[in-house]
Amino acid sequence: MKSLCSRQSAPLFLGLLLTACASIGPQDTEQFIFLDESETLFVTFSHSANPIYQASAPDIADTMEKNRYDDFMYVMEELLYLYQLPIQVHVLARWEEPGSGPLLEIYAPRFEQDQTGDLVATISAKLSKYGELNTLGTYSQRDTPPVGGSRQRMDDAFRDVIRKPLREMFDDLQHHFPTPEESESIQAPLNELGLE
Repeated sequence: MKSLCSRQSAPLFLGLLLTACASIGPQDTEQFIFLDESETLFVTFSHSANPIYQASAPDIADTMEKNRYDDFMYVMEELLYLYQLPIQVHVLARWEEPGSGPLLEIYAPRFEQDQTGDLVATISAKLSKYGELNTLGTYSQRDTPPVGGSRQRMDDAFRDVIRKPLREMFDDLQHHFPTPEESESIQAPLNELGLE
């Protein structure tokens, strides 16, 4: 009887533990982050291959991570050209450190072919600037892979599946560039203090 109760309470305990861990990370601040066109926006991307591959076949996991990083970079360059953001953007290489200025952190908890065979991309994005933090959101897409796909067709399919989440993220990011009215409101206190 005791072991049955322990088994039933284990999922509940695990759920509470995961909830507690999720709340330990940095929390959003009340201050809305406006991006200044004179700054450089640094962008990081992180993704880890499925833990099963990491444990059983680390070389395959490393290759998967590299391929997905390359797919992300390809789509990111394409979207940066398309959106023409009014700020200089520097997408950091895998082990490059950001400089001073705003930072856009993109994390892909899932960017893989799942057990059903579908291609899945889930990204979460956070914008930080000088101690302030705004979560942009979590974005997902699921697609079916090409039939009998070659390596090139699979790469194209992975790029397609992450393109929609990244586009939605870019749409949300654009709200962080102030309108002329908002710029005037932001500058007013600085003007009164003689800082502008």
